[in-house]
Amino acid sequence: MDQINIGKKIRIRREQLGYSLQDVANTLEVHRSTIMRWENGETNRIKLPTIEKLAQILQTSPGFLMGYEESTETTTSRNSSPDDACFLPVVKSLYADQRLFETQNIVNYELADAHFRYNHCFYWFVSGDAMAPSLEDSDRVLIKQQDHIKDGQLGVFLLDEKDYVIRKFYSKNAIELRACNPYYPAIKLSKEEQHRLKIIGVVLESKRQW
Repeated sequence: MDQINIGKKIRIRREQLGYSLQDVANTLEVHRSTIMRWENGETNRIKLPTIEKLAQILQTSPGFLMGYEESTETTTSRNSSPDDACFLPVVKSLYADQRLFETQNIVNYELADAHFRYNHCFYWFVSGDAMAPSLEDSDRVLIKQQDHIKDGQLGVFLLDEKDYVIRKFYSKNAIELRACNPYYPAIKLSKEEQHRLKIIGVVLESKRQW
């Protein structure tokens, strides 16, 4: 994220809307000087939750502020309020640590229902056809980040650092990962092998572009 460019976009939107520095500062509950430093590109980093709040105040999207989108307009309905929706990050790669939500791993933002806002949710593009026909390559899945999965749930995992969207089943002494696509054999992990598997989260829904 280019701090100077994001600062310029904050200033552009603020001036387009006729807001003063103090107006934005009051709504965001920060000092006026903080907004000024952002606009001048003097700070090292603006945290992602703050960018989301700024986008709502400035009636735009996080993607525009961060340089992923050209349009200043949000895709929310005219009849909806900012409280009805939120912007969730679309991540490029899966990680089982803080790298998941680092700026360089976020490629865009996607509009979602507001109740996903505080549940550590994000979008990711499916790679491969292991879950076809339910999920196809390049489908977007909405994932809730968590370190546990119920028996039979569809989740996203890292196995030996390779990503999988697959269902997890439990037996007495083993874990089995099963694909929908019959061409993909089940992956069985004994109790001694389970340290190789890292749970990233559970799949809540999916989107497909036609």
